[in-house]
Amino acid sequence: MFRKWLASLFFGALLLWVLPMPNVHAETVVYWERTKLVKGQIGKIEVLKSINLWKKENGKLQFVRVLKPKEQYRVYSYDGTQYGLGGNLYVTNIKGYILYKTPSKEKLKLVNPEWYSVKKLSLGTVTSESSTVIVPGVEKSELEINSARGKQHVYKLDIDVKADNIGIETALSNEQVLGIETVLQQANRADFDRHFVLGAVNGDYFKDNGSPTDLMVHNGEIMTTNTTPVDQRVIFGIGANGKSLIGNPDVTMEMTINGANSHMIHSINKPRYANHLVLYTPYFSASTLTNPLGTEVVLTNVQGKLNGNSIVTGTVKEVIVGVGNEPLLPGEIVLSGHGEASSYLQQAKAGDTVQISIQYDQESWNGVQEAIGGRYHLVANGVVQSFNIAGVHPRTAIGIDENGNVFTVVVDGRNPNYSNGVTLDELAKLMKDFGAVDAMTLDGGGSSTFVVRQKDGKLAVENKPSDGFARPVANALLVVYKGEANEVRQLVIEPQEVTVWAGGTYRDLGLSAKGLTLLGTTAPLQQPVVWISNAGTFLKDGSFVAAKQPMEGTITASSGNVSGSIPVHVINDVDQLVVQPKEIYMRENSTQPLVIQAFYKGKEIAVTPNAFSYTVSNGLGKVENGVFQAMNKKGTGTLTIRLGSKTVTIPVTVGIPNAVMLEDFEKNSIEWLTSGANYAFANVSLTNATVKNGKQALQIDYDFSGKTGVSGVYAVAKNGITLKGRPTKIGMWVYGDANGHWLRAQIKDGSGKRYWIDFAKNVDWTGWKYVAADIPADVQWPVTLEMPVRYMEVNETNKNAGTLYVDDIQAIYN
Repeated sequence: MFRKWLASLFFGALLLWVLPMPNVHAETVVYWERTKLVKGQIGKIEVLKSINLWKKENGKLQFVRVLKPKEQYRVYSYDGTQYGLGGNLYVTNIKGYILYKTPSKEKLKLVNPEWYSVKKLSLGTVTSESSTVIVPGVEKSELEINSARGKQHVYKLDIDVKADNIGIETALSNEQVLGIETVLQQANRADFDRHFVLGAVNGDYFKDNGSPTDLMVHNGEIMTTNTTPVDQRVIFGIGANGKSLIGNPDVTMEMTINGANSHMIHSINKPRYANHLVLYTPYFSASTLTNPLGTEVVLTNVQGKLNGNSIVTGTVKEVIVGVGNEPLLPGEIVLSGHGEASSYLQQAKAGDTVQISIQYDQESWNGVQEAIGGRYHLVANGVVQSFNIAGVHPRTAIGIDENGNVFTVVVDGRNPNYSNGVTLDELAKLMKDFGAVDAMTLDGGGSSTFVVRQKDGKLAVENKPSDGFARPVANALLVVYKGEANEVRQLVIEPQEVTVWAGGTYRDLGLSAKGLTLLGTTAPLQQPVVWISNAGTFLKDGSFVAAKQPMEGTITASSGNVSGSIPVHVINDVDQLVVQPKEIYMRENSTQPLVIQAFYKGKEIAVTPNAFSYTVSNGLGKVENGVFQAMNKKGTGTLTIRLGSKTVTIPVTVGIPNAVMLEDFEKNSIEWLTSGANYAFANVSLTNATVKNGKQALQIDYDFSGKTGVSGVYAVAKNGITLKGRPTKIGMWVYGDANGHWLRAQIKDGSGKRYWIDFAKNVDWTGWKYVAADIPADVQWPVTLEMPVRYMEVNETNKNAGTLYVDDIQAIYN
């Protein structure tokens, strides 16, 4: 019994949340997914299905016990087969039984700085580096390097080709050889359920028509063949066995008709040259785009795949002579010949059987599943190559390390303040520094593009292409996750941080939590969200009471066995207070809501109204729950609002008349501008010829004659007229011209929304008349009167000329 108890205690100590690394202490305390990351740890496993735990003794694995689902353990080593859990204990990597996760390099560096002590590369000194694990087996890094030429920004994607569900594929612009499309567009089209794109870079160099220069294979089918000479050609591929390849393969192809009389096929989906026989598939374009000087044979009932070490057969559907540009239909192949090849094809007739044999000149490429062309072989068999080619440019490259893992690199350029770019020699050395035993360039310059899946599950361009935008390209190389991704792995909380006032009670902090899958896609939560904090208390009704003293803490949301946290800052002072309105102007015994904004480190924070203190002078009123209440007393004074050490003071006027003059045109204090629409003439000016009160009024001249559409003349107050308090109407005296036009005004509220208010639908009078327009009840104060007059006509039969006069514009409060 004692032994069983001791064994249970020992294995319990292995569990992730209590297992330490014996006699080793990390210099920095780092937390990863709610647990402490310890020195020597490289990741963790979660048991998905019951699996054996082994102990290595004398070089052999001995069974210890069965681990149960949901148990989690720290991982200190991985040899490609066994996860090392410390203490000579191991778990075998069996697909579907173990979920392995790794922290980011940034966290690993904090705990194990000695692993990342090398900061010097051939290109220069690494001044900053960040990395993110997108999924286990795929990691994104961004480096800033101080080179002899200046700043360099490098983007890198590391791909463990042995990781579960990870694949590398090619993509073709618009699914056709001819044409171009951005890498992001190609990646988004390839992103769907159980085929999630994690990252992408631009692919091969291409012709003006968008055709990739050299070999491209997708899903085991040749899209295009080579055009570059063998000594200048370099191709990246994924072999039939999943192994990554870099080489210079070529394709040999020949066809027979009814098993006899073979003939060479010169290319696939390339332009047809003199005496050439070209094979076209629907991937090329809508048609062959050939001229009439040849013969084209359409094959149907096509069997087999166009790939190395394979045979494709088809039945002749039709032989077309002297026409060209044959349509390319799904499930069909067109063989197109010119000159001698044209004569050969004319031997075929409907119903014949055509056999096409395809071989790579290098056996290791037969059956290759994915392939894409490039240009320069940067590192060959571990040896850095040199190039007598001048030029500093943005670059894209792909490399294979000694373990067969793949990494892509994009170096930005042509932007001295951000990244200068590199030569081919510098790029070759950089790829060697990163561990490449083989490496090659893809297209570069303005084509260099680095696309990565973001935390929200969306794909985005992360580098800064030298054109200022992502250039459309012929094809791309994608890293994909081919598996289920609907299980919630983490919670993401919005907002990403919260600042609260010490001791404050908040009914709603605006918090929300959503479940994210392994790939950052949103998934519904199956269990309620529970909120806790070490900087305050969540009450049963969901409100939050902040700690009484300033502190830094976290708010954590949990749903089942997943969780997420954000920082919370508890403060008792602010940097700035802003209050609206900037002046209180109101009648006795009325109320005015206050909008008070508190800012801390440049960000607005939520503060409950009772956290503020208020001082009102001359007994004019009081503030309760953020609302100013005027007393039954007229007078002027101030309202002072205090929060912490900050105060703000605004003037207060209680006891205002029914109407307040906004503009009487006597002091020339407002600059008036003329505006309008569809007019022959319009002018706004001051006059002393026709006046209601005082010495001046506003004269508005217009001519709408002969104009179509809505015509109008507008009197614009250049800087606007701000309305004090909360008037209900705008009133003014108007000397009408009886022309029957529409008299309106334009106001703008505190949210920036504009309203048109009506004085009269039909100015059918002459002489002076007082008119008023209602201010909408739903405006947000303060309100600005921008155009006191908008005199308009919408009727095509009533376009004429006239003059309007305006005097004594008022704000009406009763």
